[in-house]
Amino acid sequence: MKRLWWAIGISLLLVGWQGMENSNDRPLKAEDHPFQRNIDGKVSESSTEETRVQAEPLTLIVVLKKHYRDGVTETTQEEETIWSMPDFWAEYAGWTVEEQEVGKIVFQRQVEDISPLTKSQGYFGLNKDGELAVFQGLPDHGEVIESFKPVPVKPLESKYKNKLKTGIKIKDFRHFEQVVQRVTEEEHA
Repeated sequence: MKRLWWAIGISLLLVGWQGMENSNDRPLKAEDHPFQRNIDGKVSESSTEETRVQAEPLTLIVVLKKHYRDGVTETTQEEETIWSMPDFWAEYAGWTVEEQEVGKIVFQRQVEDISPLTKSQGYFGLNKDGELAVFQGLPDHGEVIESFKPVPVKPLESKYKNKLKTGIKIKDFRHFEQVVQRVTEEEHA
């Protein structure tokens, strides 16, 4: 009885091995698998070509908001065609999403500098209420860009008070910070 089981096991092993050798001689076809079949000669003997479907690009309205230290927010908007989402997100890596809806995304970021507008046309001055303000142009003729907390006029030295009345040209971010610091220090002195 044991010999019979051994003989059956060895026979199955040899048949399986032979089947594996034969399958290596030729590539598999649809007829080799009973659950696959040719439909009216639709399967050709040649190798099949891979077809790549070109994805449709995504078009978005992209709004960029830059918030500068002087309080100015610069907003730009453009339509952008996106072929690759990973590339799109990499392009805006330093930005945060403020708002997102179908067809539109709004990014924002804080810029540790003063705005180009303030660099080119910004002046410190005192507004009609005696508050420190940044003007677009000289304080007598310009519009207020951004107001800061009220600054009492009395504690300021008269020389500095006169400079603020006529306007102090803002040179750069460092100068901007120095003037704000000086005025707020004098306010508490």
